[in-house]
Amino acid sequence: QLIGQFMQLYLLCEHEGKLVVIDQHAAHERIIYQRLRHDYQQRETPAQTLLFPVTVELGPDHAETLERETASLSALGIGVEFFGETTWVIKAVPAVVSGLSPQEVFIDILDGLREHSADSSSEVVPESIDNLLASMACKAAIKAGNRLQPQEMLELLEQMGDSKVFSHCPHGRPVIKTFSRQEIEKWFHRT
Repeated sequence: QLIGQFMQLYLLCEHEGKLVVIDQHAAHERIIYQRLRHDYQQRETPAQTLLFPVTVELGPDHAETLERETASLSALGIGVEFFGETTWVIKAVPAVVSGLSPQEVFIDILDGLREHSADSSSEVVPESIDNLLASMACKAAIKAGNRLQPQEMLELLEQMGDSKVFSHCPHGRPVIKTFSRQEIEKWFHRT
């Protein structure tokens, strides 16, 4: 049961007689990360086609990464075309990060893929891709300091309930802290 939001950073809930404190950013980051990871494994990351495609100039390192990792870019929801010389046109980005700068998203993905080597392709999700997905999830997640409306809080709790793994965000920070009635009563010397 939702109690409310604390410091525009934590959700306070009551569950089975316990106080549950949820880090809203870490929880949302975990949800997005799980979705991105699943979509990448299925090769169906939803892409957002840009209404106004964006051009980007690439140096030799980024251009080489782009050419080597075309399949990974596509699996991550990036749509890009060669325009001429060092210019590329970004036509689509992963839907989950569509609110961010397309150039920044594209360059971040290229930087992450630069470390992705051919021999790691045998892994279900190579470590470099996994790190990239975690970074994308972090950037797309609700930020600390965002005031959420009650419906948004309830939607986040519902998404958490639908998730299988939920103890930590992809970067290792805890998502939930639970306090028993006994712990709280000790705080106020009621035991």
